[in-house]
Amino acid sequence: MKEVFKQSPNISQKPIVPEGIVLHHTAGSYAGSVSWCLDPNSQVSYHCIVDLNGDRTILAKDNQRAWHAGKSIFKGRSNCNDFLLGIAVSLDTNTRELNEAEIESVACWCINKMQMYGFGIDMITTHRKISAPRKNDVDQRAENALRKKIIEYTML
Repeated sequence: MKEVFKQSPNISQKPIVPEGIVLHHTAGSYAGSVSWCLDPNSQVSYHCIVDLNGDRTILAKDNQRAWHAGKSIFKGRSNCNDFLLGIAVSLDTNTRELNEAEIESVACWCINKMQMYGFGIDMITTHRKISAPRKNDVDQRAENALRKKIIEYTML
């Protein structure tokens, strides 16, 4: 699994201190989604997008406010982009299951951020939960698979 950094222009000047993570899917292909996030006209970005083989493209630094959550609320706080990192898998999790390479890559990225910023799995949520009914990602199967792997790795 490889990781590259490509700075998205779709960030706010206001820095953030990460307190958790939002799990997303892009609905589009990996290459198309990365390209879309690099286009200033899209006004969309994530901190990270994961390919089917587990490769990652980092689009924003952890302290940069990416534009992934939109109108959102988590644990009584609105504007989730102000305090949550965004990671996305490509394609639509409502029509496919995640594979092991994706699960592994997302789980490792999340655990790294949990350790770096001192938050627990209770601070990992989905776009579906913070922006319903407007958004439906990631689906329950994907969320369950990712949580299971994160818990498994944090128990080692």
